[in-house]
Amino acid sequence: MAHLADFQQLLRQIEASPNVLFENEVLTGFSGRRMIAALQGFTRLLDPAHFCYLEVGVFQGLTLLSVAGANPEVACFGIDNFQAHDPERKNLNIFNQRREKLGLTNAHLLNLDYEDALENLGQHLGHRKIGVYFIDGPHDYRSQLMCLLLAMPYLAPNALIVVDDSNYLQVRQANRDFLVAYPSYKLLFEAYTPRHPNNMTPEQTAAARQGWWDGVNILVHDPADQLPPMYPPTRRNRLLFENDHFVHASRIGALAPQVLVAANLLFTGRWGRAAKNFRKAYQMFKANPFPGEFDDTNIFAEGTPGSRLNG
Repeated sequence: MAHLADFQQLLRQIEASPNVLFENEVLTGFSGRRMIAALQGFTRLLDPAHFCYLEVGVFQGLTLLSVAGANPEVACFGIDNFQAHDPERKNLNIFNQRREKLGLTNAHLLNLDYEDALENLGQHLGHRKIGVYFIDGPHDYRSQLMCLLLAMPYLAPNALIVVDDSNYLQVRQANRDFLVAYPSYKLLFEAYTPRHPNNMTPEQTAAARQGWWDGVNILVHDPADQLPPMYPPTRRNRLLFENDHFVHASRIGALAPQVLVAANLLFTGRWGRAAKNFRKAYQMFKANPFPGEFDDTNIFAEGTPGSRLNG
């Protein structure tokens, strides 16, 4: 593995002028030029006999195939079951067609749920350790934290963890909690934009495409304690995370996203659209009743033992 100084020097170069090593017109998607340059450059520092690249969240293959193309000697793995952001179920075929067209035999897909894949990662990586780990999967707090925790046994000494979409508060909070709990990992680099790309002006979107897109946290395994502790900015008020308890215990907790959309429309005076969204949420509830027996404080205890002793 390369040394900490090599990572720092590469990041300085990328901030000054991002050099993307492999580009092709078939590779499209949502990422920033600096992000792709960093993933390619970090992977270029790996010894392919012992280390590999891994990412969670393949989508249509932009980052995985870009990294594999720039580093043909390195085994590059991607995890995705193609269940999210793909209503027409096209992304798996798009990825396979792109990989075949580019002839990238070192790009390997694990078509699995991220938890299933990470819990059994040794079966897929063989003797290799993860030198560069790119997390761009589910962006809820738990998924982000689990992506970090489950990969730990397979991370190389001085491994780099690149976390996409770190603009999100819940992603930064999970990263911070991980860094506090495991102080041998440090925050090496962070970059953010003032808003999500969905809410940017065309000029801001163009700048994000040249940069880190939707924010990045880059973590490094630092067992020699060369770096001082540094943490992503979060809110000291944890109300949004504490509210999870009430959502999980509610009869209609699984409908929270739909109800929030409807409530936001109602509170901002868009009553017609609010009514349509409430009606849609109600139809979902009636079509698929959720197992909550009570309005709140449901514990969903089906299948739990009264008591059990291990050993």
